[in-house]
Amino acid sequence: MTTNNDMHIITIVTRNSLRVLQRISGLFSRYSVNIDQMSIFSGQDGLSYFSVIVYSDDHSVQKLTNQLNKIVEVCDVRIVNHKHF
Repeated sequence: MTTNNDMHIITIVTRNSLRVLQRISGLFSRYSVNIDQMSIFSGQDGLSYFSVIVYSDDHSVQKLTNQLNKIVEVCDVRIVNHKHF
């Protein structure tokens, strides 16, 4: 049984593009998943690397990652870790 106390670390790799952060954060809002922490690194390779920590249930996070993969600029999405606290 899942609860709202599941921590998930999601990594996202995107091509640098105008409004890509807006598109990504809009999906989190649409699926009612609050971002607890977010780090973004912009590499010299033309890619941006996101690390996002959220607390949500497995089902919502899975739906969110499926939709993130549909964003044209997104190259990779992974759920790195999930822990129950």
